[in-house]
Amino acid sequence: SALGAAAAPASGGIRPAAAAPAAVANIGARVTEATNRVAAVEETAQAVIAKSKALTPGASQVEITALLGQLVAEQQALSGAQKTLTADIGEARKGGTAALPHLNELTKLSPRLRVVSTGIATETNKLKAWSSKASTAQATAANAAATKEAEAKDTTAFQAGLPETKESVQKAEEALESVIATAGPLVQDPPDDDADILNKAIAEIEAAAVEAQNRINDARSAINMKLQLARKYAPETRKAALGEYSQLQQRLTETQKKLSPYKTFKKEFHVRVQARKSLQEMSDNISTLELEVEKVKMITSSGGDQLGDDEIASTEKVATPAKNSLDAMLKSLETKMRTADGLMKEELTQIKAKCETLKKDLEAAAAVMLKQQQSHQAAQTIQTATEKVDAAEELLKNCADAEMPFLKGIEVLPDEESTKAIAECEAAAGKAQGAASSAQTFLRQKLAEAKKLVAEVASTTGEELASQQSRLESVLKRLDAFKKDTVERKLAALMAEVVEGLNAVEKKVQALAKTAAPLAESQLETTSNEATKEALEQTEAAEKETYAALLEVRKNLASKQKEARTPEVRQAVDKMQTRISTCQQDITKVKSSVASAKRVLKAKELAVDEEDKIQKIEEKLAEYEKKAKPGEEEAALGIETSALDDSEIEEMCSAFTATQKALKESSRQIEAVLAQAPGTTKAALTALVDRCKAGQEKITELMEVTKDQRERVLGEAAVRQGNAKMEEVDKALEAMNQAELPFLKGIEVLALEESKENITASETAAQAVQVALSAARSHIASRNAECKKFGEAASKPALEGLAELTERAQSAAAKLSAFKKDTDVRKKAMLMQEADEKVKKAEEKVKKLTEMSADFADEDGKPKEGKSEAECENLVKEYQESTAALTEATTFLSARAKDSGNSAHADTVKELQEKLKTAQTDMVAVSKIAAVYEQKYTAKQVLAEAAELLQSVETEHKKASEVCAPLVEEGGTEFLVAASLRTLVAALRDYKTSKDLSFEAIFKEFTGGADTLTKERFVSHVATLPAALEREELAFEEARREAMFEAIGGTDLAAFTALFKQQYVVLKEITLTEAMQITDAKTVEKLAVGSELETEANPVSDEGSGMTRIPCKVLDSGNSGFVTITASGGAKFCELVTPFSVFSKKADKAVHELSATLVKVSNWFNTKIKELMSAPKGGPLADARGELATLKSKVASGNEQLSKLRSKLLTGKREYNKKESDEKRAHIVAKEKKEVEDFLAPLQVKFEAVEAAFKALQASVGSVLPLKSEELMAFEKPLTVVEACQEQVAAVESSTKELKASCEASEEALQKQSKNALAESKREVQKMLSRCEGLSRNASSQLNLVRGKCNYIIDHSAVPVASLLRKQAQEKSVDASQLFDQLASGSAALSEDAFCAGLKAQLGANYREEHLKLLCRSIAGSSTSLPKRKFKAFVEQFYVAKKPIAMTENFDLGDGKALRKVEADEVIELLEGPTSDDEIGITRVRGKSLTDGTVGWVTLQGNQGTVFLQEIEKPHYLCEAAIPLESDFKTTGEAIRTVKAGEVIELLEGPKKETYPPGLRVKCKTTTADAATGWLTVQDKAGTKYAEADNRYYNCVSSVAMTDSKDIKDCKVVRKLAVGELFLVDEEPHQVEGAGIFRVKAKAIKDDAEGWVTTKGNAGTVYAEPSGKHYSVLVAGPPPQKFSSAGSGG
Repeated sequence: SALGAAAAPASGGIRPAAAAPAAVANIGARVTEATNRVAAVEETAQAVIAKSKALTPGASQVEITALLGQLVAEQQALSGAQKTLTADIGEARKGGTAALPHLNELTKLSPRLRVVSTGIATETNKLKAWSSKASTAQATAANAAATKEAEAKDTTAFQAGLPETKESVQKAEEALESVIATAGPLVQDPPDDDADILNKAIAEIEAAAVEAQNRINDARSAINMKLQLARKYAPETRKAALGEYSQLQQRLTETQKKLSPYKTFKKEFHVRVQARKSLQEMSDNISTLELEVEKVKMITSSGGDQLGDDEIASTEKVATPAKNSLDAMLKSLETKMRTADGLMKEELTQIKAKCETLKKDLEAAAAVMLKQQQSHQAAQTIQTATEKVDAAEELLKNCADAEMPFLKGIEVLPDEESTKAIAECEAAAGKAQGAASSAQTFLRQKLAEAKKLVAEVASTTGEELASQQSRLESVLKRLDAFKKDTVERKLAALMAEVVEGLNAVEKKVQALAKTAAPLAESQLETTSNEATKEALEQTEAAEKETYAALLEVRKNLASKQKEARTPEVRQAVDKMQTRISTCQQDITKVKSSVASAKRVLKAKELAVDEEDKIQKIEEKLAEYEKKAKPGEEEAALGIETSALDDSEIEEMCSAFTATQKALKESSRQIEAVLAQAPGTTKAALTALVDRCKAGQEKITELMEVTKDQRERVLGEAAVRQGNAKMEEVDKALEAMNQAELPFLKGIEVLALEESKENITASETAAQAVQVALSAARSHIASRNAECKKFGEAASKPALEGLAELTERAQSAAAKLSAFKKDTDVRKKAMLMQEADEKVKKAEEKVKKLTEMSADFADEDGKPKEGKSEAECENLVKEYQESTAALTEATTFLSARAKDSGNSAHADTVKELQEKLKTAQTDMVAVSKIAAVYEQKYTAKQVLAEAAELLQSVETEHKKASEVCAPLVEEGGTEFLVAASLRTLVAALRDYKTSKDLSFEAIFKEFTGGADTLTKERFVSHVATLPAALEREELAFEEARREAMFEAIGGTDLAAFTALFKQQYVVLKEITLTEAMQITDAKTVEKLAVGSELETEANPVSDEGSGMTRIPCKVLDSGNSGFVTITASGGAKFCELVTPFSVFSKKADKAVHELSATLVKVSNWFNTKIKELMSAPKGGPLADARGELATLKSKVASGNEQLSKLRSKLLTGKREYNKKESDEKRAHIVAKEKKEVEDFLAPLQVKFEAVEAAFKALQASVGSVLPLKSEELMAFEKPLTVVEACQEQVAAVESSTKELKASCEASEEALQKQSKNALAESKREVQKMLSRCEGLSRNASSQLNLVRGKCNYIIDHSAVPVASLLRKQAQEKSVDASQLFDQLASGSAALSEDAFCAGLKAQLGANYREEHLKLLCRSIAGSSTSLPKRKFKAFVEQFYVAKKPIAMTENFDLGDGKALRKVEADEVIELLEGPTSDDEIGITRVRGKSLTDGTVGWVTLQGNQGTVFLQEIEKPHYLCEAAIPLESDFKTTGEAIRTVKAGEVIELLEGPKKETYPPGLRVKCKTTTADAATGWLTVQDKAGTKYAEADNRYYNCVSSVAMTDSKDIKDCKVVRKLAVGELFLVDEEPHQVEGAGIFRVKAKAIKDDAEGWVTTKGNAGTVYAEPSGKHYSVLVAGPPPQKFSSAGSGG
């Protein structure tokens, strides 16, 4: 098409060609057509949708169907329109760019069609749902109508046919009855001989049976046909019909069973007749057995709870034959039943059933007898068990009595009393344990036997024995607790000391934990370093004290463990070890906290230190960056920085190396503590690490910027420095050659001393060459590796120069090696020469000694007496010299023998060794005499030397003290004066230079034209200089100006001019140049370290290079020039010589000399004492050793003095440097101070307001806090003070908030200050804020302290006031509630005034109104009125027993008896106390037990701190279910009202256990027809009677007749009453006059026969007597079927 042809592919980035105009027009027409089409379809569809929406759910099916058709048609139309539109859009897309407007219009039509399509779909679904629902409803209605019609029709048919069917079944049943009626008489009484009659009768019976069978068949056929029809009926009718017909079928089946025997009647007739006779005999026998069995049942049932022996015997006599007869009859029946059938079998089955019933009755009677026998035995067993348990409980009571001494609150009794009480407890426990064990064994055995009894007896007996066992278990449990307590008390006496110590340790541990609380990790970050250090010191001290106490406890515990090794002791030790371990763990936790706190503190301190260090490094780097790299502004303008000269580059590289090392070290230190640092500190440290990294990066960047120049400079420097080092090597080689000259003159053997000197000089020269060569080689190697990394331009010349240097070094090394070899040969020859001389000397000495010693020995070779001291000293001296010479020669010769390469002198060595051996032999003979004199001489000499050394120490110490005195003693004042003079002279130099004046002109200004300078003139003129010269640093105080004048040393011009001269000393090798600018200047001289310089000028900073230089003259050479003092990186080359620096060197030297002397003397003493250790005891050397040990203490004293002097010197230097720095900056500080003061002035006002409020608080607090306990209790106005303190604390807090707000508002002004002032202002503001926050916290703390004092008053007032109120209530005989009503005058709350008024009279002189108000508010919870509930809670004080404790009659434990034992958890109401017994260290209270109302004294706290009673709130109970509130304790009391679930009940008395008497129960059988058997409650535990013994029942004990009248003569016998028969009477028996008998009107229980019965004959024979086993029920109710000893029954 044209449209398609106009479109071009748009791939490959080629734009489609424009469509032809005709094609675009065609697309426009299609757009118009599509728009009209969509509008038409949309309009039609919307109309149909509107119809659908108007339709209601109740519309007819026709309307719904019609509308559905329209919706479907519209949906189809929409689909067609959508397809057409899609085709139009596709064509438009082919139209290219020109067709885009049409494409957009077509695209907008699609959503309109979708909206309409969605509406049609929605309505279609809705109508379909309505249509489906309507169709379903119609079908359901049609089905229901059809079912109803079918039911009616089928019901009519069923009801019409049912009577006929029932009638056919009825006829069949009637036919059967006719057959049975005809056959019955014939079977019961058959004719004897008349066979015809018999046959005829039998024929009639069989004919009737056939007729009956026909009727049954007809009826069955009819029912089957009806069932087939019924299965087709409607559901309800079908169900009813099937039920009726099924019942009729069942009736027919029963009829058929009964008819079957009569269908063959003739065949079975004679058998039936014979069987009938047998059955009759069996029936007669059964009747007899029934009478026997009934008699047995009567005996066993009339015996009540227990049969007598005669009753059991008579019962067995009857029961045994009856049982045998029944067994025989049952066997016969089994035989007959195998062959019987029909009616005969049925009758035999009935007889068998009777026999089995009789047998069961006999077995039941036997079971009753067995049960009665076992019940009697069980009763005896229960009685024995009860007695045994009672005995154990009684003995347990003795245990309670035995432990009373321990329950009075004295935890550790005196030894004698404790031993006695423990012995009694152990004895009582032993007896109770024996009884309990016996009862336990008995019960265990009988419980096992009870399981074998009759079920009911076993159950009853088991329950009773279990009850006793439960009692016994309670006894055993309490007994075990008692034994355990006894063991613990026994151990308590043994371990008292350990327990006391452990308790003290636990308190120390608690105190330690409180002390260490500030070291918690959560608080360390906000706590200042000073506070943390203080807390650390306190905690560490407390930890040491606590740990020492713990070690002492462990020691005591180990001692006690050795004393007693019983299991109980081990158990107690284990418990204590557990407590000790707990303490140890707590101490370890504190140690951990301390370690953690130290780490955190170190991190915080490091953060501060490293911040300063890194800040300085950053500033230096910024200076270097500024020099080496243009700034952003200069770079933007294209301005290049001036290039650095080579010296600056070299200096910068040196500085970078040091800086990198410093940054690495800072990073290492920070990272070492970073992990343990707290949050804020960690962030600061992390930032510092980042800054270190940034610094490293900055250095790398700067090195890269200066790379080319730096590499060139470093390369040149490497070669230059290498040449310098090789020059030193050459000088050393020249010196080495000079040292060798004496050996090259031709003299083969020099004199020994000359040879030694020359050898030493050669070795020294060789060593110097070696050192210089090593340094040169190291330099060349390191620089060679470094230069290889440079660029080619820099590395090539450097490497070439270094290669030349390497060759020179190798040549020098070769010369050195040759020289060393020659020197070694010469040295060995010299040593052998020396060895020969030493041997000769030794021989001469030994010979001389031998000659001298001859005069000192007698004929026996022993030392002679009477020799003078001088002679002895000469001998000893000669002996020592000989020994030394001999030892020296021996040692020296041994060394020569070991020398390597000494083979040329081997023979000489051997010859000399032989000579030495001879001399040593001679020496041994002489030493026996000389050694005696030598010991005395040596001892004297040693002590003299020791005294000399100690004197040298004293001299050195005195010298060092004198040298250090100007600083240590005088504070360095003269040096500060000299520093002030230097400051003055520096200003005058600048003044001289700026004004171009001469020294004389300046001197004249000082003197006012005179030739000499006076003090007054100097002091006054210097005072004018700060303003005249505009030098604020010259503002000295008058005293300082006067001191400065004295320090000048003269008043003439020469002395004045000398002030301007100052000296420098060279610290690092530096060059002296001709000019100030180093780049253009020539070198005048190279200055070595230590060179002294003199100048009259001030140092000048070179802005270009950043170096500080000065003109000067070299004192040694006299050369003048310029020298660098400080490099741009901060490296110092020269140092100013000041009086203080000179002093420091002298002082350091003196201290060092003193230290060296002390070390030397100390080493000498140690050596000598060690040498004299082997001296024989009692000799002079041993005495000398002891004296040396005494003298050595003076050396230790000297070390202490040295340490003190060194510490003072270091402190003095620090303080002097600080003073000098402060004085130099004094004018700057003053200016900054003023700036800071101006800024802080408005803040200071608010700060002072905070301080004023705090001072007011302190004044208020000061009236209370210093008060001790008695003074505090006498203080009248505590409430006034605490209220004032609260207001003042509020003022402190509000003023602090205002200050904070002002600080925030002044932030902008703060930033405008100078750098130092800004920092100082920030510090001051921070100090203010910190101080205010501290004051605020302190204020709160002070308020808490005041409140604590008030709480002390409250605590110490509460007990006596509560006691007074209780006493007041007791005196008025009212309870707390009634007392409240009286005090409050009927109000709902008690006011403070009423509370105070109610106690004023009782307190008397001790009345303190504000004390009582404080107490009242404390009770009321800060309110000024006291509600009744809180008043009662305050007055009514209760305790709960934590442990069993005795209640005694009196307060004094030794006076009065113990009332009873208070059990654990028992509640005691306080009546009096607490009262302390200081003598024995216990606290007691008088109280009333809520359990039983017993009043007595109870120990509150024992003498070892054990708490027996713990204070509690008054107990209350929450009602969980409705229960009556009764007026009396017993549950039979009158109910006041019902307490509902959820109500709270206040405890007034109890809990008490209500005990009941045991219930009375009997096992019985009713006399009614049902003869029900069971247990009956005669009387329950509450005393209610349900039945009573009925004496109207009489039992026949002998056979007697019942007559119809009272008169024995004129009466008829009604019937005979058998033995055991019961009858009921209405009145007591009457004696018949004249007859001597007793008769009574009675009614037989058996058959209700009435008449008169004789109870007692005229000869005394008793015929009847009251039964005694019959009860009459008073309250109706069913009897329970089981007896329970625990319950009351019903």
